[in-house]
Amino acid sequence: MSYLRQYARLPDSIGRGGRAARLDETTLLNLPQFDGGADVHCFVEDTSAARRRRDARVRLSITDCCNEINLEFFLGSAEGRENSLYKANTLIAALHRFRDALAAEAELAARGD
Repeated sequence: MSYLRQYARLPDSIGRGGRAARLDETTLLNLPQFDGGADVHCFVEDTSAARRRRDARVRLSITDCCNEINLEFFLGSAEGRENSLYKANTLIAALHRFRDALAAEAELAARGD
């Protein structure tokens, strides 16, 4: 399993002021032979042990070979929390629809091979 070491990484929470992470994960988007730096990085701070109640640091970034987008998820109000969950659910639904359409086109392309 030594080939998996290339994908291992330390959590961002290590060495950053001791912030604990509920989730700190980077997922590569391409197969190894196509990888040019495309990934999804998800970070949600775990504030359950915080002495003072504060907003969790939340970050979702999607990177391809040359571009990066960062999405904001606000938890500081009831409306912000509702919107953040709506945004995540909407993104998931859009990706499902995209994947279905992509699979249909991939099937058509395979017939032409």
